[in-house]
Amino acid sequence: MTEAKDWVFIFPIIAAIVLLVSLIFPLIGISIFYSGFIDPAIVGNLMPFGMGGITDVLSPYIGLVPEAAGIQTTFQWIGIVMAILFILGALLLIISGLRVKTGNKELKKARKKWLRNGLSYIITELILFLGLAIGIPIALVQAGIGLEMGFFIRSGMILIVVAGGILIFAYILARIAG
Repeated sequence: MTEAKDWVFIFPIIAAIVLLVSLIFPLIGISIFYSGFIDPAIVGNLMPFGMGGITDVLSPYIGLVPEAAGIQTTFQWIGIVMAILFILGALLLIISGLRVKTGNKELKKARKKWLRNGLSYIITELILFLGLAIGIPIALVQAGIGLEMGFFIRSGMILIVVAGGILIFAYILARIAG
């Protein structure tokens, strides 16, 4: 019978691949309504790396509405930070999986890290989405800014949650096998 480390190491590597693939897709869909805009609503996606999507859609409106520049910058930074964090997370997961396979790291220590990372990916995405969907509209109303914003989950966010689920599954399998 094979040891658990000989086959369970593949799950963090699969989770890392899913994290890297999620960077191709939009994280969150955003719709912005402002009565001063020519269009009835601006719709775009929050993209990883902060380029494209909603940031490009907002560019023509920066001169018309001063809030658009701040919103554009905020969305750019959120995308850049998310991309950097998930690239680093994917690299660390690959290293962790390979260290378990080669025996440089105990499976017991690694599985706890996988559980912690899996939960943190899922919780981070939920906090990000709820923070944007609930926090920003409340902040806009309190600041007296006449923008209305709506947020929608996109495939990039779903893939990050799936990667977290794969890590939790790896923890469960390693716990049962080891």
